[in-house]
Amino acid sequence: MTRVNIEIDDELHKKAKLNALLQNKTLIQYIHEALEVKLKEDGKKK
Repeated sequence: MTRVNIEIDDELHKKAKLNALLQNKTLIQYIHEALEVKLKEDGKKK
């Protein structure tokens, strides 16, 4: 596994954190799943 430091807007962080909590996930799990979904979507466009 690779660790990545990223900067995100405060408002985006708040929304992501809230959505993660509502889904009973950690923020890291939520971001990981969001990245997987985006990669699949991008792959279908090619």
